[in-house]
Amino acid sequence: MIDANSERPLVSILIVNYNGLRFLQTMLDSLRNCTYSNLEIIFIDNCSTDNSIEFVKKNYPEVKIVENPENYMFARGNNEGIKIANGEIICLLNNDVEVDPGFIEPIIEVFEAHANIGACQSKMLEMTDRSHLEYTGACGGYIDWAGYPFLRGRIMDRTEPDDGQYDEPAPLFWGSGACLFVRKEALEGSGLLDEEFELHMEEIDLCWRLRLAEWGIYSIPASKIWHHGGGTLNYNHPVKIYYNFRNNIFMLAKNLSTKSLIIRLPIRLALDAIAFVRSLLVMQFSMAFAILRAYGWLLSHIGLIFQKRKQVQRQRRAPDKKILDLMYPGSIVFEFFLLGKKRFSDLIFYNKFQTVIRQNLIEISEQKSA
Repeated sequence: MIDANSERPLVSILIVNYNGLRFLQTMLDSLRNCTYSNLEIIFIDNCSTDNSIEFVKKNYPEVKIVENPENYMFARGNNEGIKIANGEIICLLNNDVEVDPGFIEPIIEVFEAHANIGACQSKMLEMTDRSHLEYTGACGGYIDWAGYPFLRGRIMDRTEPDDGQYDEPAPLFWGSGACLFVRKEALEGSGLLDEEFELHMEEIDLCWRLRLAEWGIYSIPASKIWHHGGGTLNYNHPVKIYYNFRNNIFMLAKNLSTKSLIIRLPIRLALDAIAFVRSLLVMQFSMAFAILRAYGWLLSHIGLIFQKRKQVQRQRRAPDKKILDLMYPGSIVFEFFLLGKKRFSDLIFYNKFQTVIRQNLIEISEQKSA
């Protein structure tokens, strides 16, 4: 599908797969129907046992295949694909999605118009209920004061119907790895996905590092995909809970400035302790054990975390004020569980946050015109 004569930038789509055979026809057929011609598709298989590779070889000969000798998980799997990708633009794409035929063009238009934007996320809708925004991506991500991720269209486990309420492009704190477009140039300066994360929140960590390097990140809702939320791992699975607790603290320790870390980390640790006690009280013992395992990993890898932090802080270019502008100033945990705030637009500081978003839009416009 690579068009050597095209004037549009080459886009390399990376698909990491582990025993996802049941999803592949829908996903690869939809990519075949893409209206963007200058495209390469790289299928990275993490040692599947369900004949995924045989299926792709037989039915999609245009797809490049990387056969990993073991399950490299999401982060290392994608990194192996990035190493051989030829495109100026890299698209990380989950194997359990269906893409709109024109999902690439709106993204490329933004990249071509704004040289300071390093990553863009598509609008993500539920595969089974296409009237709803989807859990892992919706219309792009932020984190709150204590470091909890949430989305334009999803707070905690509550997704919103898609009524076009978030159809305007907007600057993000992070974009979902289920469909994230990144300039290869930006990756060369900020580094690849951190393989210590293995899976979950590695894209938030990557986006944070992109922002530290002064790259913008955007939601582009004109680009659409449909995603099986939890298609490869259920939201409440103990493995997901383990990685979410482990990697969230890991990410904060790496990327926050020293002053912010000293202020925020103790409060975040207290909230995690409350989550652990609550899981015991409601007899969710698998969740409690997953949280314990997460903190066991953190305590046994303090040296690694400190080393990663030194590297990130040494490379950072953006001051804290610029990084924290798109960090929500409240607590979604408090607002969701105690105040019953279930929608992004219901949050206490929503109007203030929208003002910050608009200011970032103006700054990007001014930078481009300059």
